[in-house]
Amino acid sequence: MKEFLNTTIDLGSIELSLRSILLFFSVLAAAQLVIWTLRLLLRKFLRNANFEEGTRFMVMRLVRTGVYFLVILVALDTAGIDLTVFWAGSAALLVGVGIGLQNFFNDVVSGFVLLFEGGVRVGDELEIDGMMVRVERIDLRSTRVITQFGNLIVIPNGLISGQTVRNFTQGDKATLIQLDVGVAYGSDVEQVKTILLEAANAEDEVVKKSKTTVLFNDFANSCMQFTVYFWIEKPFLQKLISSNIRFRINEAFRTYGITIPFPQQDVHLYRASETAEAEG
Repeated sequence: MKEFLNTTIDLGSIELSLRSILLFFSVLAAAQLVIWTLRLLLRKFLRNANFEEGTRFMVMRLVRTGVYFLVILVALDTAGIDLTVFWAGSAALLVGVGIGLQNFFNDVVSGFVLLFEGGVRVGDELEIDGMMVRVERIDLRSTRVITQFGNLIVIPNGLISGQTVRNFTQGDKATLIQLDVGVAYGSDVEQVKTILLEAANAEDEVVKKSKTTVLFNDFANSCMQFTVYFWIEKPFLQKLISSNIRFRINEAFRTYGITIPFPQQDVHLYRASETAEAEG
């Protein structure tokens, strides 16, 4: 049995015995039990310490990666493998990998920033490039979000941390929304103001404690331009809320005979003879 365990296997410049291979896998098996125990204890500690879900996930991922790295080093050393060979080869390898994976490392670093800085958290409702999304999960390299239409999108963390992102969840509970409306010249502006206020305040999702406001913005080319401002606490539903208010506005305009004009242009035609006489 002893001779069998001392049987060697040549792998180029590395010579391994069956004993060293058994020791290597024995250390890995023992380490796996330690990792499972450590994971349970750490998960319980983080949950009791009220860490956010994204932060808990990142801490668990870092601890697991670090422990596995140390375990492999210990297992290789226990097996009698000279680690200087690996260090010498890995240095050149890391340089090449680092150059080719610049975007990857940028996303990973951005993931650390998002999770530990707290600017974006799981469950937050964001506006990215004009698109409303809800954060479902923040991973080491990317963030998973759900759109208003229920589509799952995976966004690189570097894209989120590298641009201006509007966070509707953090800060004030209510979000200010604006809705533009144009009416024909000659309309009763006070009547228009009343209709806009009543239409916005009649929506259940509009915050009644905050004041709804109507501004007369401009005398445009084809219409008088108004904007109604109202507050909501569910920005993820802002398209539906705005649609409901537009339906009420349109119905009220029909009732009171207020028209919404379309762009129009006057064209004057002159006969050639009339033009010549005018010039003469």
